[in-house]
Amino acid sequence: MSGLCLGTVQLGMKYGVNNALGRQPTEEESFAVLRAAQKGGVDYLDTASAYGEAETLLGKFDVSRFRVISKLQPGLDQAADETSILREVELSLHRLNIQQLYGYMLHRAEDMENDVIVRGMMTARETGYVEKIGVSVYEPEEALRVVQSGDWDMIQIPYNVLDQRLDSTDFFELAEKNHVQVFARSAFLQGLLLMEPERLPAQLEKARPYIEKFRHTVAGHQCSVEEGAMLFSYCHPGIDKVVFGVDTETQLMRNLELCNKAESFKDCWKELHGAFSDVPRDVIVPSLWKN
Repeated sequence: MSGLCLGTVQLGMKYGVNNALGRQPTEEESFAVLRAAQKGGVDYLDTASAYGEAETLLGKFDVSRFRVISKLQPGLDQAADETSILREVELSLHRLNIQQLYGYMLHRAEDMENDVIVRGMMTARETGYVEKIGVSVYEPEEALRVVQSGDWDMIQIPYNVLDQRLDSTDFFELAEKNHVQVFARSAFLQGLLLMEPERLPAQLEKARPYIEKFRHTVAGHQCSVEEGAMLFSYCHPGIDKVVFGVDTETQLMRNLELCNKAESFKDCWKELHGAFSDVPRDVIVPSLWKN
């Protein structure tokens, strides 16, 4: 499962439009997820200081055998300096109970505009607190800026069957050329892709025709909606790691099983790829969903 990275936002707070538990997992349930991930060969973890209790919870579990990626607290005071950036890294390391982060990312792309924050990130890499630095982005324009700049080692992008915006740019070619490791989150679009069309909340009714088209396509290839959503990102040649989150150990095991079917998914992938170029932005950007 070298192409997978376990996201931990669900372990630190209640999260997602289709949350299986209806609550945040307990510490015992979270540890069961982590043990299953480790046993299943998932060796990357994605977390952040903004993910509620996630870093602290991971610090109670031995995550030294994982490559851990965290993110800078968003919304730092404008007076922040390089020292305060390093202090944020140290706090994450302390909470996680590890000596070095594999990766440390800006949680929001607009912080690339702040030279002090960027210098602080680079200093964290130079001092050995982190091996790689990167940026978590939301928009194609932000993603292109990251891979064009030459400053960053990794990037986290939103990518799923309904959000294929980056495929219409040269993003993936530039990432490969400039040796930027690509992490793709939101394979399930926060659970939206797994929901039955007739059970969509009123604010997401606009998504119904796209969900129906997706379900019809995968059914035509004898695939489940879970397989279609996960494997669409997992099989993309330009994506290094798919960041996926779960609420339960059972969900994690199911996702590992899905990825074993990648070889037989190729024909379905080809039909889905490029088939959703007209999806409205307020469907594919969760921050625009209305409660």
